[in-house]
Amino acid sequence: MRILHFVSSPAAGGAETYVRDLSILMRRKGHDVHVVFLQSAAESGRDADFEQSFLESLSAQSISYSFIGKEARKKPWLGGFRFRKIVKSFSADIIHCHLYYAVLFSFFVFRVPVVYTHHSFRLGVPKFFYRVFDFKVAFYIAICGACKKLLDGSSRKVTQINNAVSKERIFPKLTAMEEPRSDVTCVFVGSLREPKNLSLLLGAFGSLKNSNHQLLIAGEGPEKEHLLSLADSLGIRNQLQFLGNVSNVGEILAQSDVFLMSSAWEGLPIALIEATLTGLPVIVTNVGGCAEVVHKCANGFVVDDLTVDSYALALKRMVDNPELRASFSRNALNFSGDYEINEAVDMHLLHYKSIVASGESS
Repeated sequence: MRILHFVSSPAAGGAETYVRDLSILMRRKGHDVHVVFLQSAAESGRDADFEQSFLESLSAQSISYSFIGKEARKKPWLGGFRFRKIVKSFSADIIHCHLYYAVLFSFFVFRVPVVYTHHSFRLGVPKFFYRVFDFKVAFYIAICGACKKLLDGSSRKVTQINNAVSKERIFPKLTAMEEPRSDVTCVFVGSLREPKNLSLLLGAFGSLKNSNHQLLIAGEGPEKEHLLSLADSLGIRNQLQFLGNVSNVGEILAQSDVFLMSSAWEGLPIALIEATLTGLPVIVTNVGGCAEVVHKCANGFVVDDLTVDSYALALKRMVDNPELRASFSRNALNFSGDYEINEAVDMHLLHYKSIVASGESS
């Protein structure tokens, strides 16, 4: 098949990483793949070096790509015409949209079936938009159970295919029993933006009152200066390392002891799956599909109450108990197979073939 994916930008986001992994394995399975980006790193204020690495990883697999341009956000008709030209040039058999702008643009394309994956626990647009999308989308894909509930009620089929990760980027940890230690390295991977709720994480980390523990923060975003100021006020600035966008996330996870997320809302975070496949014990908030991973893999704590005290209690239990961390690590390695990319790709391809064979398009 000739498969076209449409995602926001070649940046260090979970959806973007997932689309890259899907595209590469689909190409290796013999399909032609083209990736359309709404905007470039420069247009979205993201890391240009990361973009270059991202695009090189696509080119290395003979995956072509193109850009619509940021101006299409305010001029959707312009995006629609540009998208139609790209689809025609590529001769796509199926269009897979990974953001709602892509669905809007797909209304300018005819006789090619459209699939839409919703990557967040929030709709992003009023729900009536999805009633309009039903006229164009052949079926929806939900990345976790929570997202599926969000989309249920559509006149189109909603299929759950959990987010997944390529194990090529993963460096599994050894699960030998840890010796008691006074220093534990915690790690967060993600954007430094409001949904990640990092003020909660820093507050909980500061409550440990142990200057030997370390927190690594890998990612970029507009909250960085605020977080630096907060770290100063909490007296933990020397225990934090802001790593920025990094290309060696797998190595950083493997060198860490605990993975932390404190999000106020999520879909099913790729970083959480990467940490789980690595064998890290985790602490997450009960948003989106985060609890689904922890309950399936039994590899950490789910914090239901988004308060510093509740998160700090879970964090203290984790860092103070090496035996517990080792147990969570073993569970992560033993029960995380459902989140490997191969199964997700096969499920996608099965649905693609079914919809193409049915000739359902608009």
